[in-house]
Amino acid sequence: MRQNAVGRVLWKAGEDSHFRRRFLANMGTALAEEGFLLNDEEMQTLRELWETFGRLEDRPAQERILAIARARYRR
Repeated sequence: MRQNAVGRVLWKAGEDSHFRRRFLANMGTALAEEGFLLNDEEMQTLRELWETFGRLEDRPAQERILAIARARYRR
């Protein structure tokens, strides 16, 4: 799996508030609008991660996303 593809999505969601709001509201649409092309395994990884922050308000979601990105993915 291209771990850096998932990492790029998480870093963008953590740092770009406009993208993060769209990502939290509708992950698939936000990814498509930004031109992210992910394979099935990458999408599954993001769906599983999304379960840990998808229902949070913006600020707590941002903190959780960045924590995951820092712990698992290089910039």
